[in-house]
Amino acid sequence: MRVKISDLREGAITPFEGVILIRLGREVYAYRDECPHAYCTLSTAGVVEGQTLICTCHYCRFDIPTGRSLTPELTTEPLARVPVRIVGDEVVIEE
Repeated sequence: MRVKISDLREGAITPFEGVILIRLGREVYAYRDECPHAYCTLSTAGVVEGQTLICTCHYCRFDIPTGRSLTPELTTEPLARVPVRIVGDEVVIEE
């Protein structure tokens, strides 16, 4: 699966076939489109604040670069990373 980098807005969630893509500067991060706490859909319930992804269902917070939970009182499970690589002007989702 491929998506053009120019289609990804800086600091925004872009849903793509069960995956969310988040572009921060030159980096693109990809995770499964569900919160590990209560399985809410992050493409609709997620909000990006700086380098933090917040699931508004129960306000779980995650570090975008690592996927690590920042709210261990709610969940210690990280976001499920999806491997990606940049090829030219596209992000290749390797699933």
